Amino acid sequence: MLARIVARVRAGRDAIPNCPRWDTHEKVWGPPLPHLIQRLYGGQPQVFDPSTVRAWLNRTAERAGLVDVDGQPVRFTPHDFRRSFTTDVVNAGLPIHIAAAILGHGDLDTTRGYTAVYPDEVIRAYQAFIAHRRRMRPIAEYREPTETEWTEFEQHFALRDVAYGKCERPYGSCCIHEHACVRCPMLRPLPSRLPLLREVETSLVERIAEAEDRVWLGEVKGLQATLEALRGKTARLEQLAATGVTDAPESMA
Repeated sequence: MLARIVARVRAGRDAIPNCPRWDTHEKVWGPPLPHLIQRLYGGQPQVFDPSTVRAWLNRTAERAGLVDVDGQPVRFTPHDFRRSFTTDVVNAGLPIHIAAAILGHGDLDTTRGYTAVYPDEVIRAYQAFIAHRRRMRPIAEYREPTETEWTEFEQHFALRDVAYGKCERPYGSCCIHEHACVRCPMLRPLPSRLPLLREVETSLVERIAEAEDRVWLGEVKGLQATLEALRGKTARLEQLAATGVTDAPESMA
């Protein structure tokens, strides 16, 4: 259904047109975005007004003769269909984090509130999805590893401990930063290493001053990049330390 809506809105174009949306609560226009529920109005893409969609839904329900348990006509809102859509796709096996991405939710708890399902149903749907994906993988990937492969695997993780914390690069990947850990985004610095990072920062400042004095411009640029990365990691560690986070695995999870 989403694919059909996207195809209708694109109408042969390479992408969905961007158009602003009027926020009926804040009384402001939002930024141009690729809204799916849009139409051409005066030659320009325009988001359907919620009241228009609500009127269509209620008129359709009346023509279909839909009534509630008390005999009153059923009334729908556009937002009701976000909830019914979420319930349907999660019950059909779509992982809840993908449903959250489709809905634009930043928190899975928000998506869980949209789904009329119990947690055990979500778990079963997710497990079924994982089992399906495993069946699609080559059988060779599930063989028992050899002793040599186990040794290589253990050695990879033995190299995770570095002076500033933990290296979290994926298994089987090489160090693309040539062990320049301070710059590397794969470094997870530990709170206990904060004094060491501060010492390194002081040293970098001194080295930059020396390089500038000797007009080693290439060295200055490289050291400044390292210093900027180091200060970002130091600031993050200071935030963690202020909240009482330690190097314990359960605290860093």
